[in-house]
Amino acid sequence: AQEWQYAAMAADRWALLQPENIDARQTAARTMMIVGDYVGTEHQLKAMIETMSHDRSRAWALTSDLLSSAANPEKARQVMQRLALAFGGDGNSDALFAQSILLGRQGNMAEAVETAERALAVDPERANIHAWAGRLLVNLGQEVEALDHYRAAWELRPDDRRIAMAYAELLRRNDLPEQAQQVLEGLEDTPDTRFARIAFALDSGYRDLAERLYHEYATVAYPDPMEHAFQAAQAAELLGWPGEAIAWYAQVDAGDRLLVATLRRAFLTAEDGDTDGARALLAALRRDGDAAFREDTLIAETEILTNAGLQEEAFDLLSGALGKHHPESSLLYSRAILAVQLDRLQVAERDLRTIIEQEPQNATALNALGYTLADLTDRLDEAEELISAAYALQPDEASIIDSMGWVAYRQGRLDEAERYLRDAWDRDRNPEIGAHLGEVLWVAGDQAAARAIWAEAAEVDAGNTALQETLQRFGIEP
Repeated sequence: AQEWQYAAMAADRWALLQPENIDARQTAARTMMIVGDYVGTEHQLKAMIETMSHDRSRAWALTSDLLSSAANPEKARQVMQRLALAFGGDGNSDALFAQSILLGRQGNMAEAVETAERALAVDPERANIHAWAGRLLVNLGQEVEALDHYRAAWELRPDDRRIAMAYAELLRRNDLPEQAQQVLEGLEDTPDTRFARIAFALDSGYRDLAERLYHEYATVAYPDPMEHAFQAAQAAELLGWPGEAIAWYAQVDAGDRLLVATLRRAFLTAEDGDTDGARALLAALRRDGDAAFREDTLIAETEILTNAGLQEEAFDLLSGALGKHHPESSLLYSRAILAVQLDRLQVAERDLRTIIEQEPQNATALNALGYTLADLTDRLDEAEELISAAYALQPDEASIIDSMGWVAYRQGRLDEAERYLRDAWDRDRNPEIGAHLGEVLWVAGDQAAARAIWAEAAEVDAGNTALQETLQRFGIEP
């Protein structure tokens, strides 16, 4: 806390020395807010807004962004209200819009809508405020009213891609797909816009339109050939044409899309049965591409080998890579998961503990080690301690909640196990979670409920390994 006090004093000094410096004003306002000095925060924000008289819209946007992170939401609202009054109150659409954004981010959706409506009463030609009001109304479940605002926003800015896409999606959800297509047709034809239209057409049941738009990739000239090829490849994948996707991805040989294009090309090549060809693509990128590609290509190659049933080769690949460089957490984690599959528990534990030593708050590693110990050993107290640490860091993560339930089950606390596992299942219909919940219900004597959960899990993925193993142990026919 004392360090933040010093930081606030230093930032205040900076703002005094450079009163026209917007960064200085923002830094001073933020640090003062952190230490609870909302009077100082208000002073700095007011000075910033005055300094930015040439761009008041941006000034108010910066103000709402900063106050949205306040530890005391009520004081933040009070600061915003006083600032708004100081600059015109209900006659200032920028100030009202900023107030609405703050209210929305704090979860006060209805009040945020009402404030946005007041801003539009002052200036009805503000497309961004109409779009914001529409977004709020969607969150409130008032989609008919939201359509009115999105329509107004689109009519004001028909070439704004974000507004058009949001409006079109809302039209589609309200059974107006033809109108949605008309909205999208008005957008500038770029590779990513064409891809968006293809995806939208498929979601709306217009496959013929999607195919026509896709085939036009071959005849339309775009200024960026790499982006052209990448978006066409993505569209081919959506349409279920992996061969064409591979051909398009092969044209992406430089630029920001190179890594993702090569990874997708490798996965599709492997799915086509050519594991060696897929590995060659990744090895070439590691050899000739950016050094930053090393980690991603190794993880991708590991996944390809694992999918092909070549876990030993995948393990050796990672071991060789880890022996040459400082051990990256992602590679250690991947090897640990493989080690569990290969019954090399000591290796898995060592790798996961190495990650935890390097990153004590790595919830994924804490959970993985805890679950492994709970599932495969009798070190249940140790497992519970690790999983609880992960849960404290990420209490909303379904996989961690699942582990909390599983370790409780292994310790015989069936009611607690069911509570956690139902929570995890409600959050994520992962078949492994379903397998666990069904097992707890079965052991607790509710076999009908167990069968129902297992049936739901099988609808998601009947081939899931954990689900199949569970059904076999209990003698249940898939």
